[in-house]
Amino acid sequence: MKQRHNARFTAVVVALTGVICASLTGCGTSQQAAPSTRVHATQPTTTLNTTGNPKPAFTGPTAQPITVMAVGGSVAHGWDDKTGGGYLARAFQTLTDEGPVSFAFVNKSIEGDGPTQMAAKYPGFLAALRPRVVVISWGMLDDIANKTPIPAFKKAIQDEISLALKANADVIVVTPPPTGASYGHDVKSEANLINIEVSLARSFHSQHVYVFDLFTQMKQYLASHHQSINQYSADAWHPNTLGHELAGEILAGDLATQFVKSAKSNSATSP
Repeated sequence: MKQRHNARFTAVVVALTGVICASLTGCGTSQQAAPSTRVHATQPTTTLNTTGNPKPAFTGPTAQPITVMAVGGSVAHGWDDKTGGGYLARAFQTLTDEGPVSFAFVNKSIEGDGPTQMAAKYPGFLAALRPRVVVISWGMLDDIANKTPIPAFKKAIQDEISLALKANADVIVVTPPPTGASYGHDVKSEANLINIEVSLARSFHSQHVYVFDLFTQMKQYLASHHQSINQYSADAWHPNTLGHELAGEILAGDLATQFVKSAKSNSATSP
């Protein structure tokens, strides 16, 4: 199983590395599908929307595992992932498995919360955990349903990034994996909130802020493979296990080529 996983992850990194290098040169309810270990052998051709920062935060082994704190809602918490703890946990577990950096992933995501609900709890989480890395990955659908005012949404996201930077943490903003609602009644509203979040992150102009557009990459994967979101959905708002698996692999590939200088990213970029 380890050999199969290594081969699949190498293919992910190779595919994503070509896209990243090219971009830097110019510098629905259904039944749950069973998880697959083969469906993700290749990744879509996509323009990776990041801050354009090619400098990895970690380039070699560390004395202790790097503490990663994640915040988000039910999707980031791993809702309906039966085996892997959600796409964020999966991505950092993959990085730890492949080395050379080990991560201690702590998921402080709260089901039903949006950034405005998290605001009062967030400083305490930072103070208690003192993370080296903060991952922000909101699903947006709770804010759409709750009609969160845009100014309040923007302030909450901006404060999350600012407070993490003041705590000397690197910040990773990850757009959410798409769900059935992303193709239905919430398509415009979700895209709008994602654009706001990404623009806010980029406005910091910091080498310590990374943006990974998982939302766009996963939609392009489905389109290029002529697949329906239903295959990857537990319900209209949440991925199933297969959806978390795909999202986690795409994100792990992003992180391995831009956030961590891993053995896999080195082999992917070697002639």
